[in-house]
Amino acid sequence: MADWLMRFSKKEAFPGIERRRRGDQFASHARKLFDLTNISVETIQSCILLGTICYADAQPKSETLYYSVAIRLALILDIPRRQCTDEIERQVNLRNEETFLSLHNGAKITASPHGRGVWAEMAVLSQIWAQIHELNKQSVGENMDSNALNHTVDDLARQLYRWAAALPSTLQETAENLQRYTALGLGNAFAALHLGYHYYFEVLFYRFLAKSAGSDPANPSIRGYRRQCEEHALAFCDLLYRSRATDQCQCLYGMVGHMLVVTSTIYIHILLFSDQEEQVSLARQRLALNFKILTDLQSFWVTLDVALSRLQVFHNACNRSIDESFRMDQWMLTFILEHGSSVTERTFPGSPSLPGTLQGWYAQEFTS
Repeated sequence: MADWLMRFSKKEAFPGIERRRRGDQFASHARKLFDLTNISVETIQSCILLGTICYADAQPKSETLYYSVAIRLALILDIPRRQCTDEIERQVNLRNEETFLSLHNGAKITASPHGRGVWAEMAVLSQIWAQIHELNKQSVGENMDSNALNHTVDDLARQLYRWAAALPSTLQETAENLQRYTALGLGNAFAALHLGYHYYFEVLFYRFLAKSAGSDPANPSIRGYRRQCEEHALAFCDLLYRSRATDQCQCLYGMVGHMLVVTSTIYIHILLFSDQEEQVSLARQRLALNFKILTDLQSFWVTLDVALSRLQVFHNACNRSIDESFRMDQWMLTFILEHGSSVTERTFPGSPSLPGTLQGWYAQEFTS
C-alpha cells in the first residue's frame, strides 16, 4: 500500500525521485516478505496487491503470475464453504468470493436482501464484461455468422441496459450521487463503476466502426451499433471530466489510461468519418483534452508509457490505412483487451512509412 500511496503525496520529501517511482523500495520489500507457504486469505490479498503493483509498473507476465496464484489459493481454501470464527471473517470471505466469482463466466452473484453496494455491483457488471470479452475472442478466432453475432451483441446490450435500469436510485449515474459518494470517500469507486459500464458498451460495439463490419455497412442495425458506440464514448468522457472537476475524485488509477486510449480511438473515428462539423469539432477538442489527461496519468503510473505507446501505434495504423484501422482482427483484439501488453505496428499491403510522433500529431491536429 505504501508503494501505491507514495506517488500521490504532495509533500516535498522525495527530491529527484519520479512521482511514479517513489514506492519502489516498498514494493521490493513487500516481495521479499511474501510467503507463498502461508496458505491464508491474507496471502491471497497479498497476491492481488503485488499483482496490481506489477500492472502499474508495466510487468504483465508477473501480474498474471500473482493473480494466478491468488486464484489457486482461493480454490485450496474453498472460500465459499470456509468456516468462519466471527462476522468480520465471514464478510471478508464474502467479498473474496465475489471477487473470484466475477472472474468466472458462468458464475452468478445474487442480490442480498439488503441490496448491493458499489463493489458488489462491479462484480456483477464484470460478469457481462467477461461475456463481451469471450464474444470478441470467438468472433475473431472463428468464422462467426453475422446474424448470430448480431443476436449475441443485442443480448449483451440488453443485459447491460437491464443492469443499469435495476440500480437503486442511490447508485444511478447522477451528479448528486457522484457528490454524495465523494463525500463518503467512495467517489472514485462510484465513477469507476459507471466508467466501466460505458466502456463495456464501447468494446461491445467497437467492431461495427469498421467499414467492412457486417454484410451491408448501410444496414440500419450496423449504423445503430456505431451510433451507440460513439454515444457511450461521449458519456464515458462526460463522466470522466465531471469526476476530475470534483475534489477528491480525480480518477487517477492506471486502468483509466487504457480505457481512455480506446475511447480516444472512437473520437478519432468520428474525426475521420463524420460529416457533421459540430461532431468533428467536439472530437478534436476532446482528443486534445484526453491527451492531457493521459500525460497527467503518466506522471503517476509507468503503465501509462505502454498505453501511450499503444495510441502511437494506432495513430500510425490510421496514417497507413484509414479504412482498415478499425477492423476487428487479432491485432485489434490485443489492442482492446490486453491492456498491459505492448502491441506491434499494424501494417497493411502498400502502406506508407511512419508519419512522425504522437505528440506532433496531437499538436498539429487537435490544438489548432
